[in-house]
Amino acid sequence: MKSSFCNRMWRACISVLSVLILLWGCGEGDTPAAIQAAVNDIPVNLIISSPLNEASALQGEAVFFEALIDDETLVDGPIVWTSSLDGPIGAESRFRYSQLSEGRHTIMASVKDKKGDDVVHSLELIIDKFTWAALYKKNFQLNPRISNEPLDLVSVEKILKTTKNFDRKNLSGLDLSGKKIHGISFEDAFMVHCNFSNAEFKNVNLTNAVIEYSNMSNASFKDVDFTGVNFSNVDFSGVDFSRMYLSDFSMIKANLSGCNLFQTNLSYSDLTDAVLKDANLKQTILVKTNLTGADMTHAKIDGANISKAILKNANLNGASIHKVTLTDCDLRGIDLRAATLTGVDMNNAKLTGALMSQLDLNKVTLYGADFTNCNLSASNLSNLNLVDTNFTNARLTSANLTNAVLKRANFRNADLDRVNLTHANLEDAMNLDKTKNLESVIGL
Repeated sequence: MKSSFCNRMWRACISVLSVLILLWGCGEGDTPAAIQAAVNDIPVNLIISSPLNEASALQGEAVFFEALIDDETLVDGPIVWTSSLDGPIGAESRFRYSQLSEGRHTIMASVKDKKGDDVVHSLELIIDKFTWAALYKKNFQLNPRISNEPLDLVSVEKILKTTKNFDRKNLSGLDLSGKKIHGISFEDAFMVHCNFSNAEFKNVNLTNAVIEYSNMSNASFKDVDFTGVNFSNVDFSGVDFSRMYLSDFSMIKANLSGCNLFQTNLSYSDLTDAVLKDANLKQTILVKTNLTGADMTHAKIDGANISKAILKNANLNGASIHKVTLTDCDLRGIDLRAATLTGVDMNNAKLTGALMSQLDLNKVTLYGADFTNCNLSASNLSNLNLVDTNFTNARLTSANLTNAVLKRANFRNADLDRVNLTHANLEDAMNLDKTKNLESVIGL
């Protein structure tokens, strides 16, 4: 940084000195045009600041190009960028380009100075062949000993019939759908973007295998060692994982729709943005599981252990939730519309911003719940114990609160339009005078 600053200062001094020398050389009677001509004689110093000389990128990767004048000012005016292999590639001082062909390129940037002469700077850029392994290696996510090129199907068939050893092999992008994969080792294998749909895995070692973005829909797994596997972005739709131990795994954005997760242990696993549509979650163990943003629409959640789980912004629209305790869970922003809740304990639950409209909450425990910014319009909360409940900014339009116990409940800025409070216990209720549409309340 210090060297770059010194270089800029040095060039600035040279430029100023050049102007002074040129002006000194002009006669006393010289016109402003002559002075301007002298200024125009100062050379333009064009520098390609990005990419660096001898940098490398993968084919299809967006490369950032930038050219500066005197290492600090973007080129203001026409600029021509060319590749020795691909010809013209750009006409702006900074841009991204991803269409460079494989090989060594001489990248040249060219502008016109005030005299109309070309000012040029060039450098070398290497574009390497794209493979998934090359991409992972570039991001330091893959053992450098694994080949950049995947095995061909002939080699795969040979190994399946002989050694059955795919340890540290590159199988990326291969279609192995429907295969019977029995007694095979894939330890440290590279298996991204593979198709294993409907495959049968039996007595298989997948320790530390990389299988992100692969299709394993409707596959079957028996006696499989998943130690160290990252399941992020894997399609597992329709898979039977019942009674399996999948604790502390990464399943970010994994597709688990329609999966059978009966008595499956998913505690401490990360299922952020995972898809669990129509999944069977009966007696599933989800202790401290991260389900932030998960799509759990129409999931069947029966007797599951969801202690201290994170369900922030999860979508449980239309889900069936039975005999579940959610007391210590993060439920902020959860979508429970059209869900069926019976025997659910939500004591002191944090439900800030939750979508709970048109719900029958008659069989839900909600003592001390925080409904700040929550939508409870047209929901049935009759006969419930709602002592110390916080309804700040909540939308309660047309909600049924008949016979509800609302002692010390906080209604600050809540919308009570057409709320039914017939026979409700409002002893020491707070901020009723600071609510919206209080005049339309029924039974107050």
